Amino acid sequence: MVDAFMTGIDPSYQRAIDEDMRQICISYPQVIVDNIDCLDQQEKDDMKKRLEEIGRDVFDEYTQKLSHYCQENYISPIMSVVEVLPKDELAAMAETLINLTSFKRRISMAAETVGGPIDVAVISKGDGFIWIKRKSYFEREFNQRFFANYYKEDDTNGSETTEKED
Repeated sequence: MVDAFMTGIDPSYQRAIDEDMRQICISYPQVIVDNIDCLDQQEKDDMKKRLEEIGRDVFDEYTQKLSHYCQENYISPIMSVVEVLPKDELAAMAETLINLTSFKRRISMAAETVGGPIDVAVISKGDGFIWIKRKSYFEREFNQRFFANYYKEDDTNGSETTEKED
């Protein structure tokens, strides 16, 4: 899903298109040459070989142009925005891409290899490793004693402070 988001097309679909275009570029000239009656078999074989090379060159040019188009119209615009996003929005983007992948797998016949609660963290030079969203291995409501022992309400500003027992 990340590749499809970045390039504008699903990678497996792109591979199928490329393979079909390659086959067309190579086989189409052969079909034409086979239907030219005024050539003998040696001339047809020589012409097929030359046209097959030309077909490969045409296909290479096609893939280069398509790659340039993808870079110019999909990848570069996204990367130019991502480069200036604040850390919290980068984390939200990463989580959204994971959720999108999970949703696609859930509604398709593909194996559900992505899903469930998602942990989100940001790693930066300045801040190091920071949790943005973290699933707990237990439910807070069922473990009030744990939180009563380790956290207490700060009376001055209402925020929680950590206090460990000795």
